[in-house]
Amino acid sequence: MRRMGRGALGALVGLSLLAACSSESANEERSLGTVLVGSLREAVRTQRAERAPKVQVTPKMLAETREAALQINPELLGGSDFLRRAASRRDSHPGRVEIWNSSDNAQVFLRDGVLVGTRGVGGDIIAADATMTVLAVQGRRANAGLRSYEISNGDATTTKFQLQCDVSVVGRENIIVVNQKFPTTHLRENCRAGEDARTVLSNDYWVQDGSGLVRKSRQWVGPRSGYFEMILLKN
Repeated sequence: MRRMGRGALGALVGLSLLAACSSESANEERSLGTVLVGSLREAVRTQRAERAPKVQVTPKMLAETREAALQINPELLGGSDFLRRAASRRDSHPGRVEIWNSSDNAQVFLRDGVLVGTRGVGGDIIAADATMTVLAVQGRRANAGLRSYEISNGDATTTKFQLQCDVSVVGRENIIVVNQKFPTTHLRENCRAGEDARTVLSNDYWVQDGSGLVRKSRQWVGPRSGYFEMILLKN
């Protein structure tokens, strides 16, 4: 997902639908600590370069957007991109899966606002079981349980790992999205791994009252990409 400017939001209408990529992969088991070593090195290299600032969406830009739009602000790369909702479906698991397409044909998969997959981002999340987290978001309540990820190694192999995660209620917060104010419940998810059960990643979700929409989140997108801030500009 490359860094984009203001023009990306206006280009949402012109984006074409993309199908989700799928391929057979050989799986290998490794610890999360091993995977995150690469993430740390990548972060150090990236932070040495000048990062572009986030795009500040104006009320006029938002008013001219005629369809669902999701702003992505990558913490490591900097800049912003604006994604278009390409598809929405239900399956046998809790929550609705939405596929969001970026301006450069990357894809983000969200299940009721919780990240469960990516394509074209780099070090992609091929699959994830986030049932525990989705239930916490739906109920705007604390929860605990396992989360699993399958991460692409950049070739035909993937790395699988499991995390023990706890979702807690941080509190009630009003957030501002451009010129809109939303009352939300702020949830924080801390996930642990290894013999010392140290926290290896944390995700934050701001869930809107009434609609239950995740209006804003900060989520781990994989060892290469680090964290993305996601803001639902228009649903």
